Amino acid sequence: MTSYAVDSKRQAMRATGIVDEVKEWEERDGKRRPSEIQARDEDTGMPLWSVEVIYKQTSWGRESSVTGRVIVGMPQRPVLEEYARVEFVDLRAEVRVNQAGGLVESWSADRVADAKSATASTPAAGKAA
Repeated sequence: MTSYAVDSKRQAMRATGIVDEVKEWEERDGKRRPSEIQARDEDTGMPLWSVEVIYKQTSWGRESSVTGRVIVGMPQRPVLEEYARVEFVDLRAEVRVNQAGGLVESWSADRVADAKSATASTPAAGKAA
């Protein structure tokens, strides 16, 4: 599949604050489904995270807001402020045609630029804030 480099500074994206583990897929009983195991980047071995973002898109001369997910490899869960602008290192987009004939975008990046980790910014469990 063809991948295109995207300038993260020019493609403005805002974090929704939602970050999830990317799960490995497994096949059981002839069906594919996500497992309980977090997927890792094949090249770096880093755990993969799905960062939900919102951005503006123009299609057929009409602007609209789109929610998407950028897959990043980072040692810890990135913590992003809700609706704050977010930039990525080596942001890439892949576009393909789905079975219904529509276009589907897939986003990935090496990492989030200037992200905090969950362990560094989360209060200790059981302590009052």
